[in-house]
Amino acid sequence: MHLHTEEERYGRKKERNTGRLRRILVDAICNPHWHGRELAETTGDLILLAYLGGADILGPMPNTKIPLLTARDTTVYVEGCRRLALRRKLRMRFIPIVMLNEDTTYGELTKCKKAGIVDGKIYPYLRTTRSAHGVKHWGKMIQVVKWCGELGIKVHVHFEHPDLGYIDRECEYLCLPVCQIFLEETDAIIVWEHGSDSRCIPMWKKFAKTGRFFLTITAHHLAWNEDDASGDVRKRCRPLIKPEPDRNALVYLVCEDCDWVMLGADDAAHPVDAKHIHDGKCACGDFTSPFLHLLCAHALDCLLQTKRGITIYNNFTSRNGRRFHKLGKASRQIGIIRRPSRIQPSYKVGPWIVESAGAKEELLYSFTS
Repeated sequence: MHLHTEEERYGRKKERNTGRLRRILVDAICNPHWHGRELAETTGDLILLAYLGGADILGPMPNTKIPLLTARDTTVYVEGCRRLALRRKLRMRFIPIVMLNEDTTYGELTKCKKAGIVDGKIYPYLRTTRSAHGVKHWGKMIQVVKWCGELGIKVHVHFEHPDLGYIDRECEYLCLPVCQIFLEETDAIIVWEHGSDSRCIPMWKKFAKTGRFFLTITAHHLAWNEDDASGDVRKRCRPLIKPEPDRNALVYLVCEDCDWVMLGADDAAHPVDAKHIHDGKCACGDFTSPFLHLLCAHALDCLLQTKRGITIYNNFTSRNGRRFHKLGKASRQIGIIRRPSRIQPSYKVGPWIVESAGAKEELLYSFTS
């Protein structure tokens, strides 16, 4: 029996260097985890920056200032996003996602299903930004998740424990039994959002065998480790960016080309005064939209050396998400080249100035026409 080398297994065998820079065409990004904020000039600018960063599908998160708790509110919000994209002549599709909590009723879920909303999101109470309408008691959610399974509504979860007695480093890992209960007691499809703790990987793989478990990973959890993020409020996010062994293990998981693993950027924008604060704690979120494909390429450079590796890269950043949401092929391809570029320090987003995560840092790749 032939034992594959690591280079063969992960598509890392380098091609002969011809001395010329090679232009690589990659599919437009499917990003089912995007923050559009309130429907205003801010949202329009965020859609444009996401487009420039390589996306053509966005899943607006429902934890807006007034949360999207009903079918009506979710529909109004997504239609507003579509109008803003059309106004800027951008070809962009949006995935409607409703917020789920202990007060969600079966009647409201049936309205969601009739409105074409087949994705819901659970937030843990006060564990992250704008989660005041989040879940306090996981046990009360079993019935809601069961209803979602009956109606064919996928359940996306921010898996961090809402009990603030648990320390930040452990609050994602402690949710493994909760996810297991959801899978065992319901027929719902469960999406573990922005996985970051590598200790979870063995159980994620076990959950995936059900055919009803999926995982999203952000570009910033793949690109940076705890030391890179230390002291930089622009990289402060939920869940926290983890130590190097976690980052490395997540990269290896992506390289395994699992069809249940996909990009979910969680590229949350916050105004500069919400990050650099004098009282309380800063807002959580890594703004990576305008350079998302470049950050993915930087983190997954090992894949972009071979044709098979590029296929795996496209699967993770685009195709797995499209298949999962039944959204068809990418509307365009993006040219990138392995030539260093620097992350722009900040962007004007409506009335806000938003600083980039990794501002002024060098990336391995640049966009090319």
